Amino acid sequence: MRKPAVLSVVASLAAALVLSGCASQATQVALQRPDRPTGQAFEVPAHHRLRGAVTIDYISGMSEYSYVFAEANRRQFRPMLEDALRRSKLLAKSPVAARYALQIEFVDLEGSFFGTDFDSRSRAIYRIVDRRTGGVISQQEVDAGFMARFVGLTEEDAVAAYFLTTTTARIGLSNYVGADDQRAAWRGAYQATLWASLFGLLPVIHPLNYVAQGDTFGNYPARRPHVLNGDLSTEGYGSRSGRERGVQADRQMLRQSIAKFFIGLAEEQAIPMTVILPCGYNAEIEYIKVDLAARGIPYAGENCRMTPMEIIR
Repeated sequence: MRKPAVLSVVASLAAALVLSGCASQATQVALQRPDRPTGQAFEVPAHHRLRGAVTIDYISGMSEYSYVFAEANRRQFRPMLEDALRRSKLLAKSPVAARYALQIEFVDLEGSFFGTDFDSRSRAIYRIVDRRTGGVISQQEVDAGFMARFVGLTEEDAVAAYFLTTTTARIGLSNYVGADDQRAAWRGAYQATLWASLFGLLPVIHPLNYVAQGDTFGNYPARRPHVLNGDLSTEGYGSRSGRERGVQADRQMLRQSIAKFFIGLAEEQAIPMTVILPCGYNAEIEYIKVDLAARGIPYAGENCRMTPMEIIR
């Protein structure tokens, strides 16, 4: 490899590092922090008219599928919504048995295309109507948005690249010593070392890490992003894969939209949110229980002495 070629490889490596960036100290700290515990949950009480009486009527303003780039679709949203309605005890056993219909109209929906941080935003109208009369029982306009941040080059990446490069260099030098054609052996050693340096950073600089590809059928196996405020989080750290990070942004935005709908419905219908208490039987927790009971606010905890409940964050 001639000197210009060597410089070209080094320049390409430097450009890739600038593009990907390095994870800051604040990012490294944030990635270590666990999600905060859920403080409240929503469940329709047994005496309320909406309990077990709602079915999904339609979802408009959102495509059934996503195509080239990431954008939330009905294949993603509808199962999430049905599960939330079931856990909150709103969902009717069958559409025929439902007295009320939930209509959702997305008036604004944005996904991501290219870049490092992927942003997904929406504005939707959630409307519950009486199926017999058409009268509006509840209507809310909900804004939601989530930014899935790209982590960049981490210390783990640097360590992996370092060991790959040094191991390659060590093997190349061992072949150089005692070689018949030491010039050719030396050239092979430094060429292999340069390429190992570039290959070690390939997981970071891969072009598809910066393209938000669509989740066409809504079943892409994306993990939840790293967040600190549950479903109400507005930003967090996503996957290095561009496709997965785009899907994470869309799904977290949808979770946020659903959570805000339930919070608004609880306030509108005067349904107290169930307070989730930590596992513990100290004096502080007992005082909180007494205070909540006096105010008529339900509470629950995930332990053996309280009745477990499914939580909507």
